Amino acid sequence: MAKKKININQLKVGMYMEADVKEGAKGSKSNVKLLGKGVLITSENQIRRLKAAGLENVTIDTAKGEDAAGGEVLNKPLAVPQERKSKKKPLPPGRSVEYREALKMAKKTKAAVGSALKGVMENVAMGGSMDQGKLKVAGKLMTQAVFQNVDAMVGLTRIKEHDAYTAGHCVNVATLVLAVAHADGMDQSTCEMLANAALLHDIGKTKVPLEILNKPGRFEPHELAEMRKHTIYGEEILVEMGGITEEMMFIATQHHEMWDGSGYPHKLTGQQIHRFGQMTAIADVYDALTAARVYKPALPPHFALSRIYGNRDKEFSADIVDLFIKSLGLYPVGSLILLSTEEVAIVSEPNPLNTKKPKVGIIQTKYGKERHVPVIIDLDDPHAQEPRDIVQVLDPAKYEIDIEAYLKRIAG
Repeated sequence: MAKKKININQLKVGMYMEADVKEGAKGSKSNVKLLGKGVLITSENQIRRLKAAGLENVTIDTAKGEDAAGGEVLNKPLAVPQERKSKKKPLPPGRSVEYREALKMAKKTKAAVGSALKGVMENVAMGGSMDQGKLKVAGKLMTQAVFQNVDAMVGLTRIKEHDAYTAGHCVNVATLVLAVAHADGMDQSTCEMLANAALLHDIGKTKVPLEILNKPGRFEPHELAEMRKHTIYGEEILVEMGGITEEMMFIATQHHEMWDGSGYPHKLTGQQIHRFGQMTAIADVYDALTAARVYKPALPPHFALSRIYGNRDKEFSADIVDLFIKSLGLYPVGSLILLSTEEVAIVSEPNPLNTKKPKVGIIQTKYGKERHVPVIIDLDDPHAQEPRDIVQVLDPAKYEIDIEAYLKRIAG
């Protein structure tokens, strides 16, 4: 609706005429005087009087009366401002829960599973029996979390926890194995079985003397030989436990076998290694590479992936490597990066639809000022005022940045 200027001959009954003319045209004998601010035309007599007064053009308000064909629109109606609704991006395939929400659930799941597994391993180490019911519940919880949002569970593997029997490591490896299985399209039932088995892949370490298991430095030859027996010990424990399928057994016995035969304990090659063993091997190596030790710093996730990629068809099958990288993304959570704006950031959330454009937490301005509370930016936001791209992956050790501390702040 709008105000229009029309010729007097277009004026009709039912139109509302604005009081923009108070007297007749110059030289006319009649005067026009409208009551109030305007008048609704209700008769032909009104129109005749207006014409007799010498009016040539009048203004009508189409919001208050009838419209006229043609005419000059004097004011276009202003669009009623509407609250801008931020359209949420559709969830990537295979994710049913938004990342931030899933992250809260994933933290609880990881804590519960880690606590349960630690208790199981300590009990086995003391010669007790294994609570298989508790393990099945743990595997089910992990699988449910992965199927809700695999990225949230994988993101938490960047936060390392150290304990006597490497329960934290086992939870991380099981998560990464599930991520590969998820990317490979395995169903939820198979994934639950995989989770149970992967949680137990290092159960044999409960028979390794603690002074060797927890040694901070590098192993002496005899210590390394004893440590490598944990795959055999694992097989013995699982056989004694009962109720373990052959496929589950492969994970405990083959997760240190390498594609080229350089692994242990049986120096298997290629397809001699069960697919589940291959998946666990790559997850185990990745988690070890990205964990800090007294004798070595943690390798940044991107560099760990690069090293693994360089061993395609050597230590690992190319197929599993590709699935693994697909699971973690080109820039895994926790990667320290330099942006095109010269800001330093940490990858806080992957983007499965565009791995080059994850969400990041900016921790340092281009002027070198540190942000203790990271500013979260979506690199894939098409409406961003200042577009940003990743130009380089940085080594946190060189910048003395505590990645895990920042990730804990981001995760909340």
